[in-house]
Amino acid sequence: MRKKAEAAEDEPAEEEATTAEEEKSKDIKLGEIELREGSVLVIKKTNYKGQDRVDFRVWLNTATYKGPTKQGFQLMMDKVDKFISIVEEMKKKLK
Repeated sequence: MRKKAEAAEDEPAEEEATTAEEEKSKDIKLGEIELREGSVLVIKKTNYKGQDRVDFRVWLNTATYKGPTKQGFQLMMDKVDKFISIVEEMKKKLK
C-alpha cells in the first residue's frame, strides 16, 4: 500500500490555472438590449481570475467589426445588490 501512496505523491498535481477558453465557457448571458442598429448592450455573468462578475459590454455587429468593444463595465458580485437598488430608485424617479 505504501508504494501506491508514494507513487501518487510523485505524480504532478493537476494544474489549478484555467485557460482563457475555459474561463469563457463559464460565461452566462443574462440579457441584452439593442441600443441602435448594429449595437447591443450584452449583460453576462463572467469569471475573471477566479472572481465572478457581471459584465455590461457594448457589442457591435457591423460590416467592419463584429464583437465586443471597450465600452462597458464590470461589477464585482458584492456590488450587484447596490447596483440593482440604484436602478430601482432611478426607475421610480423617472415615472
